[in-house]
Amino acid sequence: MTNDQKIEFLKSKGVDVETGISNMMDIDTYDEILNDFYEGLNEQKQNIDNFKVALDMPNYAILVHALKSNARSFGFNKLGDLAYEHEMASKRNDINYVNEHYSELTNEIDEVYNIIAEYKSL
Repeated sequence: MTNDQKIEFLKSKGVDVETGISNMMDIDTYDEILNDFYEGLNEQKQNIDNFKVALDMPNYAILVHALKSNARSFGFNKLGDLAYEHEMASKRNDINYVNEHYSELTNEIDEVYNIIAEYKSL
């Protein structure tokens, strides 16, 4: 598959791939670093969940901040925006917000994971 086809696939999934490639310098670097993000995503999701269950909002904030930054750097803006909202809520110690909107965040993490898995199989 050509780089143009890979870029079109990501665009079709709502990924701001131009920003992602710009952040990573080129498509090859984007692919390499995206793979690292993908490899750690399920563990990151589990760690976020552990801090939520423990009501540890300071550490929850740290992890969703990292998720936000990583997601945005690859062009997964919806995940970045959701993680940002969770970051701000956890910094306010707004456990109700975190609990009420948690499934939105985890569903989007799963969606991004699936998009990357499909992308990697191209």
